[in-house]
Amino acid sequence: MPITNGNGINLYYEIHGEGEPLLLIMGLSLNSKSWFRTLPALSEHFKVIIFDNRGTGYSDKPDTPYSIDKMAEDARCVLDAAGVDSAHVYGISMGGMIAQRLALMYPTRVSSLVIGCTTSGGVNHVQPSADVSMLMLSRGSSIATPEEMAWATAPILYSQAFIENQRELVAEDIQKRIEIPVLPYAYILQLQACLAHDTYSEIDQIKVPTLVIHGDEDKLVPYQNGVTLAEKIPNAEFLTIQGAGHIYVSEANDLVNERVLEFLKKQ
Repeated sequence: MPITNGNGINLYYEIHGEGEPLLLIMGLSLNSKSWFRTLPALSEHFKVIIFDNRGTGYSDKPDTPYSIDKMAEDARCVLDAAGVDSAHVYGISMGGMIAQRLALMYPTRVSSLVIGCTTSGGVNHVQPSADVSMLMLSRGSSIATPEEMAWATAPILYSQAFIENQRELVAEDIQKRIEIPVLPYAYILQLQACLAHDTYSEIDQIKVPTLVIHGDEDKLVPYQNGVTLAEKIPNAEFLTIQGAGHIYVSEANDLVNERVLEFLKKQ
C-alpha cells in the first residue's frame, strides 16, 4: 500500500491510469473507495491520484483538531509523494472545501479546479435545515451500526426519487462506505473542520479554470451554495444536476463523468 509520511501523519494514496495528473479529494467521513463510480472513467484519460483524508481509510486518524487548511496541506503532501508539481483537482463536499483551500494556498500546484456539492462557508453560507444538521451531528455519538447509520442518513444525501427507484445503487454505495467505517471521534473532527471552513472573502482570488457542480435537491449543502461559488470564482462554469441530491456522483454518474472529462480535456 502506498503510504507517504507528510504533514506529521501517514497518508494512504493510489495512482490509476496515465496522462495529465488529476487529484481527487473525497468528502466528509468517506475514504478513497467512494470514488469507485468516478475512477474508471477518469483514469482512462488521466493519471488519477486518490487518497484517504486524515481520519479515514488507511490514513492516520490523529485525535487532535483537524482543519481544512491542514487537510489541504495533506493533499499537497500526496502530490509531492506522487511526484506531481501541478494537477487538475476535483473535490466533492468536504473535498471541495479542501480543493478551494489548496488552490488558494498553492496556486501553482493546481492547474484547474472541479468542485462539487460544496460551499465557500462564511457569512453567505446557506445552512441545511435544523433536522439535517441534528442528524449529521448525532452520527458522532450514535450507537447504531455503520450500516444502520448510513441508511438513516440516506434521505439527506440522495433525492427521494433516487432512493425509491435506485435503491440497489444506494445499497452499493453504503457497502463500499462501510468497508472501512469512520471512527466516531474522527468523524466529529472532520465535521468540526467543515463547520469552521470559510473561503468566502478569498475565492475571487482563484484564477484557474473552475467547474462548479451541484444537485438542485441537495439537502446537506443547499444548492444556493454552489450558485455563490460559481458567481464569485472568476469565469467559473456551473453545472446544475437537475433532481439530484448531495451524492450526485451516484445519481447522475455518466452525465457527470462526461461533463467533467469535457471540462478537463479543454484545459
